[in-house]
Amino acid sequence: MKILDIYRRNKTIFLLYIIIIITVIVVIGVILLPSIFYDQWIWKYYWGPVVADAANSPDGVAFHNGVEAREGYTIVSEITYGIILVIALFFIYKLLKKLDITVDWRFALALLPYIIFGPVTRVLEDTGYFVEPFVYWFISPLLYFQIAAYALSFLVLGYYIEKKFQKPILTINSILFIGGLILLVPSLFLIARWILGDRWGITIGSRPDVFLIVIGIVSLIVGLVYFFAFIFKNNKKIVVYKNPLNLAMIAGHLIDGITSYISIKDPLNMGLMYSEKHPASNALLDIWGPLFPIVKFILIILVIYVFDILYKEELKNNLRLINLLKIGILILGFSPGLRDLLRVTMGV
Repeated sequence: MKILDIYRRNKTIFLLYIIIIITVIVVIGVILLPSIFYDQWIWKYYWGPVVADAANSPDGVAFHNGVEAREGYTIVSEITYGIILVIALFFIYKLLKKLDITVDWRFALALLPYIIFGPVTRVLEDTGYFVEPFVYWFISPLLYFQIAAYALSFLVLGYYIEKKFQKPILTINSILFIGGLILLVPSLFLIARWILGDRWGITIGSRPDVFLIVIGIVSLIVGLVYFFAFIFKNNKKIVVYKNPLNLAMIAGHLIDGITSYISIKDPLNMGLMYSEKHPASNALLDIWGPLFPIVKFILIILVIYVFDILYKEELKNNLRLINLLKIGILILGFSPGLRDLLRVTMGV
């Protein structure tokens, strides 16, 4: 009963207790039973894949005490990172609620530089630009922990500036956006250098045609969705698909799905030879190439339907949480999609 009382009184503190207990158990396990906790678990599923990725070895494999770890994701790591994402969103939501920050399309735009920073720096790591030990900071999940720290720092800075000055020149969203640009611009400069021919790594040749094809297809589909929603703007069940954040979610996941299909299955016989790291995505691509982008498109359409139509009345008082979830969904599609698209474009 005491545990239930603690949970009911303060769910956030209860969750923190659980995280601390799990962390202590893992630390003790690593110290007392390293071969089980570290070698067979942490190394094999989490840290080993990062090391293998950073090494850029042809087979994408790294070893520690005879235990093999492969570059990419596994079912275990994807489930773990999914749980971490949910917990992180919970605490971020609590912070935004406490600071009374509005989460809407403008807030999503303020986060755009951070969202782009992830895949752009990840591609720079693919080119071999970063060296050890800095290279590990630009491989997921460490990269996304880093980005979250930057975004939260500028968010809190913007909040205190806005609170301190009655009529601040810059809003929270403006400070958040400017902070993201400061981080992003140097990385974009390096990407531009590479594309213009100043290359420091191995390339199989730039493919701007793939970039144009993917962006063209995505723009066409998103444009059709917007046009359809505009035509039926008097229909409350259709007009929601004209919402900018909803269109951004569709675009983000289409970039991911279509880039994966074109670069892995090479339906246009362009000589592309890329592979997929996510087991779930691989399964869909193996069944039928176009199935992956189609499934992603349908899932986002259903997500929008659930949030904005089916449970609209029940969720109308939780718009901050719903929009935060939408931004999270956007990132899950756009980040890997942009990284893959830039890799193909740059020939990495």
